Amino acid sequence: MTDTKLSIVITGADTELGQETVRQFVALGHKVTGLTQDKDGAATVRSHGGIAVETDPSNPVELREAILAANADVVVNLTPQKANTLLSDGQDWKGFDKTLSATTAALLAAVKDTNIKLLIHTSYTFLYGNTRDATERTPLSIPGDDPIFKMAIATENQVTNSQIPACVLRLGYLYGPQSEDLKLYIKSFKLGRPYFAGPDSNLGNWLHFEDAASALVQVAQQQPQGEIFNIVDGVPVSFADFIDRFAFTLGRKRPAHIPMWLTPLALVLVVTPQQVDLLKLSTTVGGDSFRKQFGWSPRYPSYREGLQQTVDTWGSSAA
Repeated sequence: MTDTKLSIVITGADTELGQETVRQFVALGHKVTGLTQDKDGAATVRSHGGIAVETDPSNPVELREAILAANADVVVNLTPQKANTLLSDGQDWKGFDKTLSATTAALLAAVKDTNIKLLIHTSYTFLYGNTRDATERTPLSIPGDDPIFKMAIATENQVTNSQIPACVLRLGYLYGPQSEDLKLYIKSFKLGRPYFAGPDSNLGNWLHFEDAASALVQVAQQQPQGEIFNIVDGVPVSFADFIDRFAFTLGRKRPAHIPMWLTPLALVLVVTPQQVDLLKLSTTVGGDSFRKQFGWSPRYPSYREGLQQTVDTWGSSAA
């Protein structure tokens, strides 16, 4: 189906991943309708070649109207990806479990009894919890006892148990030149501020925005139904190594780490409980199933190449 031009509707189209996803679909000649909540977001979608529609993502009537007006073939749900990062301090995650619940329920209601060929729901590889070499068949495990992560699993189940043609993509932690949170680390480096890196031995799976978007394009074009796929680059790495490599790529020395022995009460003043829970995990995930089925490989096979591309893209503004 790669030569067929599709009508794609994307939720969260003005987000960092959304912008890159809109750009890649448009570059291939697909019609893209990007859903956003405000005028600034709409302008962002249009700047990448998409048709912008302002909607309330928790309102099934508004979502349905937009999907029907676009005569959508594929709907890509990127709203969950706000929480798919270790780069944020998590301060804006408050209540995101309610957002996940409301937006997923609204989207499922909106696409019911329409002619869409596929709903792509994006999720997280960190939901495997502490495990090595997880595959798509590995049971999910809630990190800590956080309601956001509980709801992430619940919404996955809602999608897979629905009668809607759908698939789920579990993505590694996202990063790239679009990341405003990553840019904030440059300011921290300049000020000499330490950061909480978590245990050096705890590994996580990462994914460049460009590679995440290219995987979404592949799935939309081939439209596998009832499938779950892990999408990651080839090199799991600790958060400490990731941020330290970022500093080295910028030509800076290794930044200081906040010590692990800091009391939990003091630690909460630095990072949110959600980020602490994620940094306690050591998760490695395989993406062979997706690579073999789709012939896909990441443009940035490890964080090293991805961070170099990020700094190169920023140019002098990263100095």
